[in-house]
Amino acid sequence: MTTTVRASKAYRVIQARRMAAALRKAAAQPSLIARPQALSLLSQGVETLAAPLAVTLGPRNGYVVNERNKKEWEVLTDSSTIARRVIRLPGRGNNLGAMMLRKTALELHERFGDGVATAAVMARAMLREANRLIAAGANPALMARGIRLAVDAAQNALATQARPVTGQEELAALALGVTGDHELSETLGQMFDVMGECATVIMKDVPRLCLDHSYIRGGKWDGYIPARPVLPEGEASLNLYNPLIVLADEDLTTVEQVQPMLELALADPEKRPLLVLARSITDAALTTLTVNHVRGVLTVGMLVLSSGATLIHDDLEDIAALTGGQVLSEITGTLARNIQPHFFGQAQQAILSAIGVTIAGGNGSSHAIQQRIAAVRAELKHASRGENGEWEHLRLRLARLTGGIGVLTIGMHTEQELEMKKWQVNKALRVLEAAYDGGLVPGGGTAFLACLPALCAVHQVCRNEDETYGVLLVEAALKAPFLQIVRNHGEIHPPLALDTVQRLGPGYGFDALRGDYARMEERHIFDCFKVTQGALEAATSLATMLITTDTIVFNK
Repeated sequence: MTTTVRASKAYRVIQARRMAAALRKAAAQPSLIARPQALSLLSQGVETLAAPLAVTLGPRNGYVVNERNKKEWEVLTDSSTIARRVIRLPGRGNNLGAMMLRKTALELHERFGDGVATAAVMARAMLREANRLIAAGANPALMARGIRLAVDAAQNALATQARPVTGQEELAALALGVTGDHELSETLGQMFDVMGECATVIMKDVPRLCLDHSYIRGGKWDGYIPARPVLPEGEASLNLYNPLIVLADEDLTTVEQVQPMLELALADPEKRPLLVLARSITDAALTTLTVNHVRGVLTVGMLVLSSGATLIHDDLEDIAALTGGQVLSEITGTLARNIQPHFFGQAQQAILSAIGVTIAGGNGSSHAIQQRIAAVRAELKHASRGENGEWEHLRLRLARLTGGIGVLTIGMHTEQELEMKKWQVNKALRVLEAAYDGGLVPGGGTAFLACLPALCAVHQVCRNEDETYGVLLVEAALKAPFLQIVRNHGEIHPPLALDTVQRLGPGYGFDALRGDYARMEERHIFDCFKVTQGALEAATSLATMLITTDTIVFNK
């Protein structure tokens, strides 16, 4: 009897252990959430994050107060900053949808500096409509095909509305739409009008209330950073003050090529940062430079110029003339491993970004610069304006050598106000640069509304009802920015305003500053075509991804 009891107890212990193991195994299995619950969860996250982003759209935008900790808070008016501050939401499905929108927002900001709020309200409008249609039985894959057809038609309709920037007044109006600051916008418009499409503006802050501008010699060159850790976390650029500049028309691959320049920079009594501009930077050379920067041994900026194999030497020689440096290459007979202190170029400031470098206030001699200018002008006389781009590149080189850089001097009462103003300026600069590249379209969401007639033709080519539903989603997206701007104004019912401008005809919109209807072009209310186009593409791409998501997998 005793043996039986003991056996029974042992059996129960074994069974309990097996049960516990089974429970642990079950708990470790991933959770699977299928459509339509998956779309509902993701949409909830997009709704949550889109809400604070939406209130920043338009000139009558609202404020978002962010609690950084128990003792600190900040007032935010910029949609991309708000998106950066939101790093996690409660609820895994809710958080996943929000983080997907956040990623789209940060990518948009990195590309254009604007358009985040516009993309958020467009994506939100599409998902609201999609949830309703899919719950009623619509096929997401076929809807996605209809979305693509509609987006292509809308993009073409947007392109037909674009026109070049003409004059200081339009530049200032575009800047005003971004910053909401009349004085700052007038200043930026004047600077870009003076310097033209190759304009480069850098900021200088002072410890007093101030807004002024001046011009100094310098230029901007395109390229890419071979190692992302070079840029500060969460920042779009790295500012280098009084840097030592290495100009290498070489493929830097070994430690032996970069160690001498690092040793010379470390021996500099002023501990100035190092900026390396080269044909390419890879392998051990890249690792060595990156490690020294990341560990704080020396501030190191790196850029691989994207001028092209046949043009990079000319660009480096131009920079050498502007900075008083010497190009390291087989052509000049001096290689990177043999660098000497007097080979470094020098400048007041260099601003390194993911797409290029701006060098201001170089230490080059006037004689050397004038020689380069004369040489470029001589080449221009014989250059053709063909498809090889030779004439355009020579014109750009001449603008860098003869033109200048605008210095915007800013001072505010508090550090927080200064940071907010600098953020507004950076955003406006990106938009103004993009406007020169792609032109302007009517603002206030009006350009999107003008695309709606083009979607009527798309309905005719849809092969089934589900594709037509996809077109309806894009229609909802095109209306969303206008409706949100009116909603943020707060004094007119948004659907009523939409009906009014559609009856008034093409070009008419709602002036949210004055609270009335007018032709956007007459009021100088513009949007940048590139930003508008990018926001539409980003919003529809995100919405399509979420709509066609079949299953969410949550790993325990």
